[in-house]
Amino acid sequence: MTDKLILALDVDRADEALAYVRLLKPHLSLFKVGNQLFTREGRDIVKAIRAEGVEVFLDQKWHDIPQTVAHAVTSAVDLDIRYVTIHASGGLEMMQAAQAAVKGTRTEILAVTVLTSLDDNALQQIGFNRTAAEQVVRMAKLAVQAGVGGLVCSPQEISLIREQVPEPVKLITPGVRSGKDAMGDQKRTLSAAEALRRGANHLVIGRPITKAADPVAATLALIEECGL
Repeated sequence: MTDKLILALDVDRADEALAYVRLLKPHLSLFKVGNQLFTREGRDIVKAIRAEGVEVFLDQKWHDIPQTVAHAVTSAVDLDIRYVTIHASGGLEMMQAAQAAVKGTRTEILAVTVLTSLDDNALQQIGFNRTAAEQVVRMAKLAVQAGVGGLVCSPQEISLIREQVPEPVKLITPGVRSGKDAMGDQKRTLSAAEALRRGANHLVIGRPITKAADPVAATLALIEECGL
């Protein structure tokens, strides 16, 4: 069993999510609940997954005023989850408030630097005059200043971030694929094995497993490909 690979439960219903958890928990110990599933099923699905004896990464990517985010994080902490996400672009004070809300608990804050679906052109469209790589580094350094212990970033920026942000700050990379999969809607991605070689602590993987004809075989193939 590994927590290096995080399965993204990007499905609509609790029964679908729990079926994947029960099928794959002999091999994976960490599962991501994102907006699609949480909006429909709410806190009950997180409790149900935790009852299966595995960990939950609650991927809500909060970006709001500091007090609102702090209250949301406090509610997440009550679910006994491993990770919860916020947007680094919410600013220093917001991230500090989120970090204060997990103090003394087992839940860790992860700050999203720049979404992996955005490239340089997309950032320019919304008013940023930096490249994606430059913005990622800026957000990473701000998150560390706020005391956040983990960053969500593209695997292409792992080495760049590590030059500025040493361990033990964790790096979590979403949207990675096996060496044989297409990029899909992720514009700044790499294979799972390469992301780990560059220093990622966790990889978030969805469709290469959930859309596979045999999810168990796909999971085991990825574990082998990554040398886990």
